[in-house]
Amino acid sequence: MAEDEIREEENEEGLTELISVQGEMTAQVIIGLLESEGVEAMMRSHQTFSALPFTVDGMGAVRIMVRKEDLDKAKNILADYKHEEDEDNPALKKELADWKPPEGSAH
Repeated sequence: MAEDEIREEENEEGLTELISVQGEMTAQVIIGLLESEGVEAMMRSHQTFSALPFTVDGMGAVRIMVRKEDLDKAKNILADYKHEEDEDNPALKKELADWKPPEGSAH
C-alpha cells in the first residue's frame, strides 16, 4: 500500500498518527497510558510476525493512531508522562526522549 493510500485511509477512518515507536510492546504501553486517560488508540504496523526479537531499518515501527478530535489530548498525555519520574518504563522513556509536545503547550 502506498503512503498516499495510507494517509487517505486514515482520513476516511477519522484517525491520525500520534507517534511512531519501535516494537509492539512499547506501543501497547502507550496505548494503555492513553486509554487509562479516556483516549481510544490503536496501532498500525507493516511488521510481520517473527520469532527474532529485533528489527532492521525501521521495519518494527508501530504507529499509534488516535481520533483526530483526541489528538491534542493524546499529545498532552504523552507530554505530561514524558516529564514524570518513572523508572519502570525505560523503553517508553527512551521512545519519548526525542518526541516533541504540541505547539503552544505549557510542557
